[in-house]
Amino acid sequence: MKVVQDTLLGFFFTLTGCVALSMAWQYPFGTSGRMGPGYFPVIVSGLLVVTGIGVIIRSMAASGDTVAQVRWKPLLLVPGSVVVFGLAVEPLGLFAAVLLMLVISAATSSKFRWNWTALAGALLFAGLCCLLFVQLIGLPMPLVGTWLQ
Repeated sequence: MKVVQDTLLGFFFTLTGCVALSMAWQYPFGTSGRMGPGYFPVIVSGLLVVTGIGVIIRSMAASGDTVAQVRWKPLLLVPGSVVVFGLAVEPLGLFAAVLLMLVISAATSSKFRWNWTALAGALLFAGLCCLLFVQLIGLPMPLVGTWLQ
C-alpha cells in the first residue's frame, strides 16, 4: 500500500486530537449552560479526532499523491517562527514580534518576494494584531518591548 499524503494528514489530525483530548479531560467539563474550562477543548479535540478518522477513511477509498519527499524548510521554519515570536514578544513588543514571525514564515515559500505590497501587508497585519489583542481584547502584551524603549 502506498502512503498517501491525506492518510498521513488524517493520522496527524487523529493523533493531535487524541493528545489534546487526554489533556482536556483533566479539567472540569461542566454543562452546556455552565461550561467548565474543559468543555471547549474536549469538543474541539473530539471534532479533530473525528475529522482525522474521516480523512483517513476517505484517503483509503481514493487515490492521491504519494509522499515523494519531505520539505524540511517549511517544516522547521513555520514552528520555529512561532517559537521566535514567543521569545521575542517581551523584549521587542507585539508589533515587532509579529513582523519577525511573518518574515520567517514567508521565507518558507519559494514564490514569496519582498516588495512594497508584502511590506504593506505585513505592517497592516501586525497593526491589526496589536489593535485586536491589546486594545480590543485587553491582553497584557507590550506593544513596544523593553529592548526598544
